[in-house]
Amino acid sequence: MNRHYRNSESPSQSASSIFASESSQSAGIPIVGCPECGLAVKRLVSGTKRNPERVFYRCVNQKTRCDFWKWEDAYLRYLTKANMLNPSIQNDAAGTVQSLERLEAQMDCLTIELEKKYEHHDAQIKDLVASLENLRLFNCIIFILLVTVLIIVLVIGTGRVGIIE
Repeated sequence: MNRHYRNSESPSQSASSIFASESSQSAGIPIVGCPECGLAVKRLVSGTKRNPERVFYRCVNQKTRCDFWKWEDAYLRYLTKANMLNPSIQNDAAGTVQSLERLEAQMDCLTIELEKKYEHHDAQIKDLVASLENLRLFNCIIFILLVTVLIIVLVIGTGRVGIIE
């Protein structure tokens, strides 16, 4: 499910457009009831240029009356202070984020490497196509020469000098 928010700093304000999408629970981080109104808190992912792919949590009642929302790091601190999260889970979550960032960097490197290979192979294919076109032209010229030689041999062999009488 997609949501549109306003203001790039806070999903609860309204100034500039934000796009966020709901996401499933991540890295063992519990989704608890809102401390302000008691309703559910949802995990969302920002889709703005200022905070791309940044995770935040907000109350489902945000549209009508509840202003609770926190970026993921602040949400983790809130859960730890409220004794709803073991600090080791927070470290595990941070480690998971670091692992994800390393994997994304590796994926970027592999993508660049694949693009270079694609460009190289694309250039080779273009060269081969050009060679085939040249070979086809050469074959046509050879065919015309062979037909010409065959006609000359037939004319000389039959004793006719002129083709049209």
